Amino acid sequence: MSRTVWVLVALIAALSIAHIWRDSQGMPAPSYTLCKESLVTQIFKGSCTLRFEGETTAS
Repeated sequence: MSRTVWVLVALIAALSIAHIWRDSQGMPAPSYTLCKESLVTQIFKGSCTLRFEGETTAS
């Protein structure tokens, strides 16, 4: 396999391990997941409509 494929595999593996570790440690979800808009929309427009009716933490 080419070097590019190995780099992509390593990045996907690192992100997967980080996600599993965050879940196993009981850490809260990232704050951007509380918004209905996508992360890209939040970055460019700066808007956030809470998806949990005014709650600041996910239930």
